[in-house]
Amino acid sequence: MLPSSHIFLGAITSFFIFIIFPQIGWLAFLIIFLSSVLIDFDHYLYYVVKKKDFSLMNAYAWFIKNRDIWMALSKKEKEKFQQGIIIFHGIECWILLILLTLISRWFLFVLIGVLVHMVFDFIELYKNNSPFYIKFSQVYTHRKNKRLKLENEGVRVKKRVKPA
Repeated sequence: MLPSSHIFLGAITSFFIFIIFPQIGWLAFLIIFLSSVLIDFDHYLYYVVKKKDFSLMNAYAWFIKNRDIWMALSKKEKEKFQQGIIIFHGIECWILLILLTLISRWFLFVLIGVLVHMVFDFIELYKNNSPFYIKFSQVYTHRKNKRLKLENEGVRVKKRVKPA
C-alpha cells in the first residue's frame, strides 16, 4: 500500500479509535497514528541494505517501479520470487511489542497502530493475490527465500511432505 493510503487510512482509523475510547487521550491517538504510518520505515531500511543508497526519493521510486512489476504477476508467478525482509511487518516484531507492553502501556498504542497498518496491508495482499506470509513472518520469509535461492541455483531442495 502506498504511503499516502496508509496516512489517510491510519488517520481515519486512529480518529475512530479515539472517538470510541476518548479516555486514551490525544497522545495515544498520535502514537497510534504515527506507528500505523512509520512502520513502513522498514521498507526504507530494506532498500538501504539492498542498494547501499540512503536516498529516500530513490527508495520510493525503486519501490514504485517494483510494485508495478509485482502487481502484473499472477499469484503463481509471485510465489517464485524471493521477498524482501521487512522487519516490522512480522509476527516476530508484534510479539516483541506485546512483551514491551508489560514494561509500558505506551507500547500498547504502538502495537495498536502496527495492527491497524497490518489490517490494511493484509487487505491489499488479498486484493492483489499476493502471498500473506510476506507480511506475516519474516523468519518464514527468510527460510522460503533461502529455499528459492537454492532451487534457482539448481540445488535439489527436500520439501517436507505433509502426513495424510
